[in-house]
Amino acid sequence: MLNDTWTLYILLRAIILVLQWLGPACLGYTVWTISQAWPEVPTITGFRIWCTAEAAFFVFFLWFRVYLQREAIHPPLRSKKERKALFAQVRREVHDPDKFMSGWFRGAKPENIGRDDLKDFLNWAFWDGRADMSPGGADEKELEYYMSRVETMMRRPFKPGRGSQPLCLTMDPIEMECRTLFWYSLLSLLDFICHCLLRTHGFQYFKTMSSSLQVWPPRPATWMEPARSPAQNISYWVRPHTSTKRLPILYIHGIGVGLIPNVGFLHELDTALNGDNPDDGEVGVLAIEILQVSSRITTPMLRREEFLRQLTEILDYNGYDRFVMASHSYGSVLATHIFRHKPLASRVSSALFIDPVTVLLHMPDVAYNFTVRPPRHTNEWQLWYFGSKDPGVATTLGRHFFWHENLLWRDRIMELVDSGTRITASLASKDLIVDTESVGTYLSEDQLPDPVLKEDGDRKQMELEMPNGTSTHWKQRPWRGAGLDVLWWEGLDHAQVFDKESTRSKLVEVLVEYSKGA
Repeated sequence: MLNDTWTLYILLRAIILVLQWLGPACLGYTVWTISQAWPEVPTITGFRIWCTAEAAFFVFFLWFRVYLQREAIHPPLRSKKERKALFAQVRREVHDPDKFMSGWFRGAKPENIGRDDLKDFLNWAFWDGRADMSPGGADEKELEYYMSRVETMMRRPFKPGRGSQPLCLTMDPIEMECRTLFWYSLLSLLDFICHCLLRTHGFQYFKTMSSSLQVWPPRPATWMEPARSPAQNISYWVRPHTSTKRLPILYIHGIGVGLIPNVGFLHELDTALNGDNPDDGEVGVLAIEILQVSSRITTPMLRREEFLRQLTEILDYNGYDRFVMASHSYGSVLATHIFRHKPLASRVSSALFIDPVTVLLHMPDVAYNFTVRPPRHTNEWQLWYFGSKDPGVATTLGRHFFWHENLLWRDRIMELVDSGTRITASLASKDLIVDTESVGTYLSEDQLPDPVLKEDGDRKQMELEMPNGTSTHWKQRPWRGAGLDVLWWEGLDHAQVFDKESTRSKLVEVLVEYSKGA
């Protein structure tokens, strides 16, 4: 993320304004040109051709924005037993019920939340919006049971009717900013540079139909690649694994523009693992592509079960019987799927979570700050326009992000650690998405935070607060390479750990040690 300086702020705001108004300006110019030349045929120039193309693309996006509002394709409904178990788990992980509910209702006072509002929230949280809430309906009794339990937790009844709107990611309208042909041309150039760099560093590309032809902007560099991925919808880069003593690495990137921000990290990791021509063979590094969160227009995000099935095909094809897993930001969602899937989790020797978003995901701060918070600072504008308002990212989070599937409970982490899995969480102190101090305390001290909506004029931001007296000594603990570790980066923002070689080297060190096996 960008640092918050006046120079970068002004430059970024200017870039965003140009990208926001380029499409409407080209549309207005094209309409004006045609009206001025009517009934004559307007003079065709390169500039007018480009403006016409941008205008047509802008009109397409106006339709596309409406098209994306379609209802989500939800996962299969959980059984009543599974819903009750989930409710009980959430209840155990809530410190202050009033603050918890207030957070999910966008900071509303608990007394302003109506029973119908609460019913909508519970319907989304436990039925994905598909509960039969009609009088005498199949789910009415169970829903009333949960509502009474919440009222007992909060020691007050909810008022009749409505009062405040809850956050319901997969049911709320998708908000996106239109993109331009110019922007996608820049992305296509970045993609080509990334392709060339990874090729130069010895990585081989395995393509799919969706990664080559069913994606916008086009990726001509991938068209001529001969290797095909064994999975139908997951493309990836790989350095072959031949080592007989060490374990290969699986890397899953986060939201952004694909793998190009991680090229240096992947190259340094490969060099640290294989630079000395080890006698036992080379350690493989496999980085999958998640095009749906890479500023692309492409096929929808795979359902959890399908992702796990196709990832298993890739791992089997490349001989990853046992491996080390590393993930960044949104990549922790897919890593969580792996950890909650016992057949694949049993193959993970160790894991490095960089800026994870799935720990404490039952709290509302990540959802609020990524989708609702109005931007003010430089990094927030960067996240707002290039992250949360990107069409692919907005669709993925708004129609394919089911919180109960993506939550990584501490209980599960400790279960894995007790079974021998080594896990490290890398946390940045100034992370603008995740309240990392609460995440670190939750992992290290098993303490629960409370969500609090902070207001500064017309700006609102959701934060998590730990009870008074909670220890933060875990920040100074040295990395052990055993059990559960936390790396604390003072002064860094989300993803800034990749910006300098001095910080990347520690991540590389962790993965090199993990590659040696337990």
